[in-house]
Amino acid sequence: MTTDLEKRFGFLIVDVGRLYGKRYDELAKSSLELTRAQCRMIAYLAHYGPINQASLAERLEVAPISAGRLLERMEESGWVVREANPDDRRELRVSLTPKAAGVLTSARRVGDEVQNEALAGFTPEEAEQFGEMLQRVRANLGLLVER
Repeated sequence: MTTDLEKRFGFLIVDVGRLYGKRYDELAKSSLELTRAQCRMIAYLAHYGPINQASLAERLEVAPISAGRLLERMEESGWVVREANPDDRRELRVSLTPKAAGVLTSARRVGDEVQNEALAGFTPEEAEQFGEMLQRVRANLGLLVER
């Protein structure tokens, strides 16, 4: 087992994520009206469709109270709508507004730009293989964590 941080898989994954996020923030600041956290929330809602607040917080890996505060600000700005679930009125379901759907393309463009910068020097084949490897790592860990 290596102790050199630069060679430890977990350290590298986390540090790449940190740097990727910081770069996303830099680019998004000039082109979007949203923070990275808000972009992530919009992306998750676009992918999963209307979802309850607790499930959304779990997917974003934030405390439910933090997700609630973020949703409150996003609802006030017209990005999302929270409505009672017709099957369980105690539960709030969150969905995107047309305004949010319109900005999703711009947020993805920022993500594409960061991805292109991060993968500079990779051949298209290497980039595809790297993505496939990361998907395998995610699948391996997903089997262990989501039991």
